[in-house]
Amino acid sequence: METGYEKRGYLLDDFRLFHLKDKNGTNVDYHYHEFCKLLMLRSGSGGYTVDGKRYTLEAGDVVLIDSQCVHRPEFEHGVLYERVILYISPQFLQQQSTADCHLQDIFSGENGHVLHLGKPEKIWALSDALEQELAEDHYGRVILSNGLLLRLLIEIARIIRNPETTFAKPITPTDSRILNILRYIDAYLTEDINIDTLAEQFYISKYHMMRLFRQETGRSIHGYLQERRLIHAKDLIRQGVSATESCFRSGFRSYSSFTRAYAKHFGTTPTGRKGHSAPADETYE
Repeated sequence: METGYEKRGYLLDDFRLFHLKDKNGTNVDYHYHEFCKLLMLRSGSGGYTVDGKRYTLEAGDVVLIDSQCVHRPEFEHGVLYERVILYISPQFLQQQSTADCHLQDIFSGENGHVLHLGKPEKIWALSDALEQELAEDHYGRVILSNGLLLRLLIEIARIIRNPETTFAKPITPTDSRILNILRYIDAYLTEDINIDTLAEQFYISKYHMMRLFRQETGRSIHGYLQERRLIHAKDLIRQGVSATESCFRSGFRSYSSFTRAYAKHFGTTPTGRKGHSAPADETYE
């Protein structure tokens, strides 16, 4: 996975709902949105990559993706893929939150990005009620739709807070050498890491290592390393560290290169200015 991810779609409403069912598979590259995304898998099985972590999905799973979070669905052609997708404005979540209920925390990924629901029927019923209300033009539609969405989100938040809730574990590489390389990169993220250094460190041909790494992770070594550094820098900035200090504390050697990569990855510069983006299809999976 390389940097330069595409920002897909614009959200002009507080939220949008799509209920999709097909066997077309997915051919979507890594991308991100400025809105939060909630996906409920109603049938089928496949995979989802969120923030560099790959998950296996089964019917009943709920995928939670924060704004600016790089992701990609992976479903094969011929497999029935039914999903309900909600795109939700972070501003709406903030406006509807209270001191004891911060709705955007649902999408933080602190405990994981994929919820395994043993009994998803209650969540599905709330989703169906919201979908039905949005499809009609009855009196009070907006107020009732907002209320149904909030009820759905709070129910998911309560599930997340339940200590017995099961989150999907990311898929780990099967080749121990690649797993060790991933651990090495995370441990020495701020050091001068390059392909030759890794090949020497793990006694493997660099070309074989690059092929094996992509085969096991779906990404290039350079793409993974840069993504991890960008995510680390973003975390530092959220903690109040300056953009310049975050750049060098995350392993970048050039601030100008860092700001370009950051803008391409997150759609905004480290100081908050908007990056370039292009419009996309109405559904932005």
